[in-house]
Amino acid sequence: MANLNNILNKGLLLHGIGKGILNTVSGKLLELTTSQSMKLNINATTEDQYGGDSLFPLYTFISKKEGNIEITNAEFKLSQLAIAQGVDVTNAGNKRTNRVLLTKESTELVSGETLSGVEVIAILGPDGAKSDKVNVGADGKVTFAEDAAAGEYAVWYKADDDTAVKASMLKNAMPEVATFNWMFQTESSDGTKYQVDIYARRVRCDGKFDMETARDKASTPQLTVNILDPGDGHDDFAVVTISKVKD
Repeated sequence: MANLNNILNKGLLLHGIGKGILNTVSGKLLELTTSQSMKLNINATTEDQYGGDSLFPLYTFISKKEGNIEITNAEFKLSQLAIAQGVDVTNAGNKRTNRVLLTKESTELVSGETLSGVEVIAILGPDGAKSDKVNVGADGKVTFAEDAAAGEYAVWYKADDDTAVKASMLKNAMPEVATFNWMFQTESSDGTKYQVDIYARRVRCDGKFDMETARDKASTPQLTVNILDPGDGHDDFAVVTISKVKD
């Protein structure tokens, strides 16, 4: 049996990142295996109770406890949006946006390909203005009016794509309640390896989702989940477990 005192009082160097998983009540999963950082914050608010003539508090009690988990992920997944916003993700019947340049000799949006479900967003003529000289069919076939000017026409359109996955952000969507599990390995000052597990029984994302793109810059989406009262009779709203890693 492990010497509990040894582990309890062991000084650990908290380095490394680890990996985790969020599992909502409806079964939506977000596996976080390429994170750049994870931070667990637990705060307690205390209040002093005064009475009589004393200038010192008679009693100090905790009026509020708050906890949240902040994760910066190196990769963007639609499942992160599903956790953050509570949206449903669909992987069938979706469209992809495209932009092509055509000339009067063009007969197809994409040469040699038969498209389906084509929806034109906008067509710009050689002069950069909106043009009505091009007709585009639902199958991607193109015909030009006889009086269409020579030059390049920019066609913006959407078409069916069986590889597309869609997450729709709804006006009344709420992030779901989930469980949070995280694990990472670290070591003590003498080089012994340990694993730290973090578990939060009931969490919910704060609903914030940012997506940023910029030239020569990689965006790192951040996810923040707030720890909730378990609400099921358990007092342990967050648990940290340390175990020795076998050689």
